Amino acid sequence: MPFDAFIGNSAIIARLRSKLMQERLPHGLIFSGPEGVGKRTCALMTAKALNCRGHDFCGTCPQCRKIDLGVHPDVTMIGLEDKASEIKIAQVRRLVESLDLRPLEGRNKVVIIDPADALNPAAANALLKSLEEPPDDSFLFLLTTNAHKLLPTLRSRCQTYHFTPLAMDELLKFADAGTDELVLRWSRGSVGRLRSLDAAALRRQRDAVLDFLETSVYASETDFQDVIHSSEDMASKQDFESNLEVLCVLLSDLLYLREGAPEKITNIDAEARLRKIADEVSAERLLRLGETIRTMEAGMKGYANLRLLTDVFALTANQAVAKILNDNAEKSR
Repeated sequence: MPFDAFIGNSAIIARLRSKLMQERLPHGLIFSGPEGVGKRTCALMTAKALNCRGHDFCGTCPQCRKIDLGVHPDVTMIGLEDKASEIKIAQVRRLVESLDLRPLEGRNKVVIIDPADALNPAAANALLKSLEEPPDDSFLFLLTTNAHKLLPTLRSRCQTYHFTPLAMDELLKFADAGTDELVLRWSRGSVGRLRSLDAAALRRQRDAVLDFLETSVYASETDFQDVIHSSEDMASKQDFESNLEVLCVLLSDLLYLREGAPEKITNIDAEARLRKIADEVSAERLLRLGETIRTMEAGMKGYANLRLLTDVFALTANQAVAKILNDNAEKSR
C-alpha cells in the first residue's frame, strides 16, 4: 500500500488511514512539526487517497499522477508568493471561492497551505467560514512548524497532528552510502536538512562559530575588545541567523558533556574542544547563554543592526565569564 512507503510518524499514518477508511477524515487538519519530516508529503498522500478510485491510493492512476505533478485541478497548494513575507487575504479569498464549486475531475477538493503560519490575520480569519461550514467534498490542510503560531480560532476548528523528527534508523533510509556522521547528527531527524547539508561547509561554519564561542567564554575584561572584534566577524556573515542556531547546538553539546552523556552530542568530531569548555563553565552559565541566544533569535525580525545584536551576545558571555572568575576567586580565599 502506498501509505506504507511513508517513513516515520507511523502513528499519524495509522490514524489518517483509519479515518479515511471510515470516511471520517476531518475537513480541517493541521500538520505541525519541524521542517523536513514529511508534513507536505503526508498531505499530498492524503490528497491522493481522497481522490484515487482505488483503496488507499494507487500512485499510478491519472488522479495520483496529476497530484504528483502539481497539475490536478482539485488539489491546490498555497504558499508565499514571490518576495512576500505573508499569505494575503486575496489568495485566501480565491481558494474559498473555489471550495464552493464542485470538483472538476476528482472526488474531493483539497487545499494545502504551507506555511500556514504565514497567513496574515485577515487571511486567517477569511478561512474560518470554510472551516465552520465546509462543503462535504472539501478538505483543508494547514502546515506549520508550530501549531501555536496559528490563530486560536483556526486551531479550535481543526484536528492537529504533531509530526516528530525521524529516528536515526529511519533517517538512514534516506541517506546515501557513506554519508558523513556529522551530517546525520546535524540533520536532527529532518530529511530536508539531510538533503541540504554539505559536510565541508557545515564544518567550516561550525568551526568558525566554535572559535567565537571559545573566545567569548574565555575572554577576560581586558580582552573585551577582542570579543567585540569577533562579534563583528559574526555579524558580517549573511547567514547570521544560522550562526545563532549553531551556537545553540554547541551549547546543547556542552550541557550533554556536563551531564555525562557524550553519546548525545551532535559535534562528535569536536568533542575534545567542547569538553575543555564544559569542564570549566557551569551548566547554569551555559543555560544563561542559551537564553540569550534564544532572545536574540526571537528579535531577529525586528533587529536591523546585527552588529549591536552580536555585541549583546559578546557582552553577556563576557559578563558570565567575569562572574565565574569572581566566584572562583571567592572560593580560593
